[in-house]
Amino acid sequence: MNILASLTNKEGSEKFLHRIRDHVNVIYASAGTRKYLNNNGVVCSGIDSFTGFTELLGGRVKTLHPAIFAGILARDIESDMKQIAEQGFIAFDIVMCNLYDFDSHRNGTLEEMVENIDIGGVSLIRAAAKNFSRVTVISDPADYNMVAESIEKYGHVEDGIRKKLALKAFSLTSRYDSLIERSLSGDSREMGSVDIYIPSVGKKLRYGENPDQKGYMYEIDNYGKLKVFHGKEMSYNNYMDASSAIETSLEFDEPFAVVIKHNTPCGAATGKDHSNALTKAIEGDMESAYGSVICINGTVTVPVVESMKGVFVEMLIGKEFTPEAREMLEKKKNIRLATYSGRGPSSKIRTVFNGFLEQNVVPAMPETIRDVVNRNDQLLQDMIFAWKIVAHCRSNSIVLARNGATVGIGAGQTSRVQAARIAVERAGNRAEGSIMASDAYLPFADNVDVAAASGITGIIEPGGSIRDQDVIDACTKHGISLYFTEKRVFLH
Repeated sequence: MNILASLTNKEGSEKFLHRIRDHVNVIYASAGTRKYLNNNGVVCSGIDSFTGFTELLGGRVKTLHPAIFAGILARDIESDMKQIAEQGFIAFDIVMCNLYDFDSHRNGTLEEMVENIDIGGVSLIRAAAKNFSRVTVISDPADYNMVAESIEKYGHVEDGIRKKLALKAFSLTSRYDSLIERSLSGDSREMGSVDIYIPSVGKKLRYGENPDQKGYMYEIDNYGKLKVFHGKEMSYNNYMDASSAIETSLEFDEPFAVVIKHNTPCGAATGKDHSNALTKAIEGDMESAYGSVICINGTVTVPVVESMKGVFVEMLIGKEFTPEAREMLEKKKNIRLATYSGRGPSSKIRTVFNGFLEQNVVPAMPETIRDVVNRNDQLLQDMIFAWKIVAHCRSNSIVLARNGATVGIGAGQTSRVQAARIAVERAGNRAEGSIMASDAYLPFADNVDVAAASGITGIIEPGGSIRDQDVIDACTKHGISLYFTEKRVFLH
């Protein structure tokens, strides 16, 4: 095999080449890569000894030469091979290349950004990817092992692996160019600023939301990682619920647990520890907890597992699992277990009929909370808690909470007062002494009347309605504390 190597990230390249050395004919490398490989015991020649000229323009031109690109782009046909032989060129079988780290310079000066735009590397990767029917392109050190295993087993790289790596390479160059364009144009909100990634291969799911729909999952490590290590294959709906659970958990630093059903919280709580928080969250709506997805923002321990006793759970997510907890849970075949890390994307995208929409992600916590009627600081902690939860419930939504736990949730309604009635109904006697959070302003005083009839002591809502005074008057009449956030948290 003839190999060309031009690497910014050289980590692991020497181990890969040592591993396949019995299959290697010759290695040509750019100056920096050659020095690294030679220092690590890999015999290779400089590209200049092959092309006949040294690097030009301070390194801007290293690999841009017909001898290189003819050797990469030559098809496995007689006429192509004859032409490169006549020129004294060779056909390259493997191209090892990754790109300048532009990302770490994107906030630098214009000169710094320009100097860290890779030209030769992108050209090499694209050329090798185009000719994947014959050439293997390795643009990610994480793929060295996969290529080495194929060579060790078959003496060559399998067709499917070459195509997979080519798709990955095209995805890399696409993201790279997009990053450069956004960085040079500036972070203009008027132009949109979302990081758009095009993963090369989506993981096929059993089906979409329903059995007659196809579904795929495209993972983006830059956003966050969800590692499922036990249980059945994830479905489309499992991913949706898991995402909602994790996003809600990210709002809290203290021990927290959330129970998700149909992509919206049905129970949530903070506690003295995660076991206590989960117990309270499940008690928030025992009926809806059946077949739910649960997430805690910490380590799953034996007490956490015991908190779920008697409840069928589709999926349990935590930052980590203790060995003892894993042993207990892995005896159950029908539960999915997963860990998560990361903070998620900074912007969200949703497709619509004629394109897609983008919006940035902001934390639910409002910058200010203004007391409007009957200031009561003792209720404020529950109000903040409920506000963070209502922000992750499908609108229109109402959340009732007490002592750091939800007691009733009404979500996904076309009428706000109906959402309030549902929340009160779910809470039953527990509504007494609770507070109410509304994801948008209360349009009428009827919501206050529902709260008063149920013994609710405080309300937190955005304010801003033309009928705010009606709501204020109703709260004053019933002795209910009222706080405005001046911030709406719709979740459609």
